[in-house]
Amino acid sequence: MNLIIYCAGGFGREILDIAYRINSVSKRWEDIKFLDDVLDSGTNVSGISTQKFTDIKRLYRDGDCEFVIANGEPSIRKMLADKIQDHPLAILCDPTVIISTNAKIGNGLVVAAYSSIASDAKIGKNVAINTQSVVGHDVEIGDHSVISSMVNMGGGTTVGESSYIGMGAQIKERVKIGSNSIIGMGSIVYKDIPDGVIALGNPARVVRKNERRKIFE
Repeated sequence: MNLIIYCAGGFGREILDIAYRINSVSKRWEDIKFLDDVLDSGTNVSGISTQKFTDIKRLYRDGDCEFVIANGEPSIRKMLADKIQDHPLAILCDPTVIISTNAKIGNGLVVAAYSSIASDAKIGKNVAINTQSVVGHDVEIGDHSVISSMVNMGGGTTVGESSYIGMGAQIKERVKIGSNSIIGMGSIVYKDIPDGVIALGNPARVVRKNERRKIFE
């Protein structure tokens, strides 16, 4: 089996490091390639030449590859997942990650170093959880959402689809965060946050609608 990392930016390089660490423990992939729609084919990124989708189809037979999406924008994660919906999504969990045997995780999940996912958590497909984040018991995270580094999510928290939780945010137990919403970094969330908004602060308050659905501008 071969691994295709879709997007060769900063997050892509971080995922490449996770893949190398996984391979050092148990040889899972024979080859690892970057797929990128923007960079020219053959561009060197961390010692790997980027490819276009036509290159991937030429290099590998159907069934020889699994994909992981390496973009931190939830809306783009969804778009790329839809684009490659006929191809399998890999699950990449750093060897240092702790995941309860009772947790349910979806295809395409990426979990970075020293994070934990507790008992009976339910993680949707194509979700990214970054370094040192804590996903408490019975937490539910919807498809394509991104949990940044050092986020702490109390038990029973719910995050909808295609939402983004910024670095260091703290989410009180049983709080519900809607779909297509953004929680600003360092925010303390005590109360429910609706769909399609940007909320930040301590306590977190809605500041405006998330009309552009862009995190990194």
